Amino acid sequence: MDKKIVLLKAVVFLFFAVSIVLSGCAPGAGFRGMVDPGAGPEITEEGVRFSFYSTKVDRVCIAGTFNNWSSSADPLYDREGTGLWTIVLPLKRGKYEYKFVIDGDKWISDPGNNATVDDGFGGNNSVIIIGIDPGD
Repeated sequence: MDKKIVLLKAVVFLFFAVSIVLSGCAPGAGFRGMVDPGAGPEITEEGVRFSFYSTKVDRVCIAGTFNNWSSSADPLYDREGTGLWTIVLPLKRGKYEYKFVIDGDKWISDPGNNATVDDGFGGNNSVIIIGIDPGD
């Protein structure tokens, strides 16, 4: 195939891919704007830091096996107003499933964490394992 045609197809594909992402039609963007993944969970001396990035939401909470799936017990905070929502939870050794709850009603798995399990409702729960062998 002619190299110019291949290049033109690549440019057109890239243009449409960028257009879709910028329009907010990307996966995870169904609630008032695009969501960029946070860093995923990070184990610190204080506990586990969960983070979520979005400038298009008003409230973010984390629900999981560690708080009996409460959609409001553990709110994340965007202390600097940059769209980076965080919370540090003092979790003990174990395996935990969780989701972020956006604006009180949109439940999503952690875009920064690829470790997931089936949630039993057609989606996935994010998973974090602390201090144990992942095979346990």
